[in-house]
Amino acid sequence: MSFEDAQVADTRAENSVGETETRFFLFHSLKLESGEELSSITLAYETYGQLNAAKDNAILICHALSGDAHAAGISKETGKEGWWDSMIGPGKAFDTNHYFIICSNVIGGCRGSTGPSSHNPATGKPYALDFPIITVGDMVRAQVKLIDHMGIDKLLSVAGGSMGGMQALEWLVSFPNRVRSAIPISTTPRHSSQQIAFNEVGRQAIMADPDWKDGNYYDDSVPGRGLSVARMLGHITYMSDASMQKKFGRRVQEDREPFKFTADFEVEGYLHYRGRSFVERFDANSYLFITKALDYFDVTRGRKLHEVFSGIAARVLVIAFKSDWLYPAYQSLAIVKACKLAGVEATYCEVDSTYGHDAFLIEIEEETHLIKHYLETVSRENGSLVFDIEGPISVAHRMVVDMVRPGSSVLDLGCGDGTLLALLAQERNVRGQGIEKDEHAIYQCVAKGLSVFHGDLDTGLSEYGDDSFDYVILNESLQQVPQPDHVLKEALRVSKEVIVGFPNFGHIASRSHIFFKGKSPVTRALPYRWHDTPNLHFLSISDFIEYCRVRRVNVKRAVYIGKNRTVRILPNLLAESGLFLITK
Repeated sequence: MSFEDAQVADTRAENSVGETETRFFLFHSLKLESGEELSSITLAYETYGQLNAAKDNAILICHALSGDAHAAGISKETGKEGWWDSMIGPGKAFDTNHYFIICSNVIGGCRGSTGPSSHNPATGKPYALDFPIITVGDMVRAQVKLIDHMGIDKLLSVAGGSMGGMQALEWLVSFPNRVRSAIPISTTPRHSSQQIAFNEVGRQAIMADPDWKDGNYYDDSVPGRGLSVARMLGHITYMSDASMQKKFGRRVQEDREPFKFTADFEVEGYLHYRGRSFVERFDANSYLFITKALDYFDVTRGRKLHEVFSGIAARVLVIAFKSDWLYPAYQSLAIVKACKLAGVEATYCEVDSTYGHDAFLIEIEEETHLIKHYLETVSRENGSLVFDIEGPISVAHRMVVDMVRPGSSVLDLGCGDGTLLALLAQERNVRGQGIEKDEHAIYQCVAKGLSVFHGDLDTGLSEYGDDSFDYVILNESLQQVPQPDHVLKEALRVSKEVIVGFPNFGHIASRSHIFFKGKSPVTRALPYRWHDTPNLHFLSISDFIEYCRVRRVNVKRAVYIGKNRTVRILPNLLAESGLFLITK
């Protein structure tokens, strides 16, 4: 081992939960959604960290389709690393210095929990296709049995990616009083026809294998060829075109025989390897039952999603990835939109990644930043927030704070790093949310304990009902949106009052720059050059006053700001920026 490898190994050892052992919880029966009853059930699970005396620091991690209970550390049985080891451990996203982490293998699985390969107590033989139809809801109800067994009344959070995210949503809807927060990642409230189609091709590949024998293969050869093809198809959907091109390109393998229909290209060899390794650890019938459960999953229960979420007190962090085409971001956005309409406190971030659906297992740094800070906020007693606001507070921010009534609700459009929202929460005790398009600013907002939505201002307001907020704030952002008239109309729809702040293009410095130099102004209020400015519209104080008059918008209060002071005379000439409180 090289010195560098030794350093990496030492670091991993320091941040690892160490050797882990899978345990088994046995319970008598479970009433399934189908109406059938499953008896003599075993649930395989692992835990990491310590459950505190109050039993309020427990987090349930839910695995994806092919996962299992071994999420972190090194398995005592197999010597293998947990499937989410990079996220669970001391100092990691799910910090075992503070939290008690639980992960169980779902019922219907084949990694220790009761499934089709388990012995049917009625026959003494494997269930095979006699195993009852299961749902994601059944998986969660089995987890509830385990949580009850541990004496835990309420989970601090339930989190997972893909199928794990579906379980998190199921917890949120079916057991809202048992969770304080949920973190669904790269998931959906229900499968699209394309997602169902992918699963059906995988199932047909298994059932077309002669060794499947209508599911009765446990005393003979397993349907390895069919299961391998199903897994190969799955891996194609887990990656993106960009990640496959980067990883494989069109490189060919050594010692190949061209045009013999062997694995000539590296990508073919990779898929063959993944297929073979999957057959060694997974049961074909489990694949059939679990994928069918995913296809039937529909957290809406035939209703509108925001109606299903109505009344939920838990907080939600939704994470999606731009290149995920198996569970595209629009499905995560549907969850966030429903949360907004239902009044559920939600944060959303769409991570710019090229890894496709696999990104939730790979983009560790981004997920860690979001989840670690998010859990710190959720775990604070009574949800109280302590904001760390760095640097001096600007005059504009002070004026905004002065305009907002204590205890009100606020939506900050273009909230940036969240400094203004944090200041309002700290000094006015507001219930605040933000919308911001910059991904790294989202991370800073989450670190401050704020609820923020990753999106554009032009479309972000349509997801809120009329008069959803006491205030909407557009501070230094109106001039940057493509359709300011539309945004202002929407802001006045979703709130009772709107605070608008913008740099004054009519300021004497801007006029002088144009008059004497004949160039686009670069001033303290407008510091950008013409080719790198985020500003799309250059308006003056007089322009905005005229706009309000023509649109019949009431200007309730106006403040004109110069260099660290307010301006009272000739504001359109002497003020660097304007701040307006307007109403319908």
